[in-house]
Amino acid sequence: MSGISLEPLPEQVKAFLANHPDGEPVFMLNLLKFKDKATYHDGEDISGAEAYARYGKAFGEMVAGLNIDGAHSVFGGKMGAWLIGQGEGEWDSVAIFRYPDAKTMFETVSSDEYRKIHKHRKAGLEGQLLIACDGSGMF
Repeated sequence: MSGISLEPLPEQVKAFLANHPDGEPVFMLNLLKFKDKATYHDGEDISGAEAYARYGKAFGEMVAGLNIDGAHSVFGGKMGAWLIGQGEGEWDSVAIFRYPDAKTMFETVSSDEYRKIHKHRKAGLEGQLLIACDGSGMF
């Protein structure tokens, strides 16, 4: 799974913030690959998907508690069959999350509240592609 990572590079953060103006919504497209077995420090025996589900639930609760206007899940689901192109199980799930703007997104995932739940993401994910999209519409 080359080309995927779990954390952004500093230059990626800089480009993300520079290319998405304040006040313009940003949609984060997540392509997710889970570990077969989660890697918690205490050795808890659950799947990576279960660990990530904990993260997803906690993240949703955190965002709701922060009462961020315009921040919400748009879509989440398991990968299905390939219709165009090819693949060999690179991704397990897809999610799209909307933020009111890039600055809010970055502040949210840099908060102390986020750091408390990040362990579930780290325990569950083998890799991820996170793609920032604008809301300009294609069709």
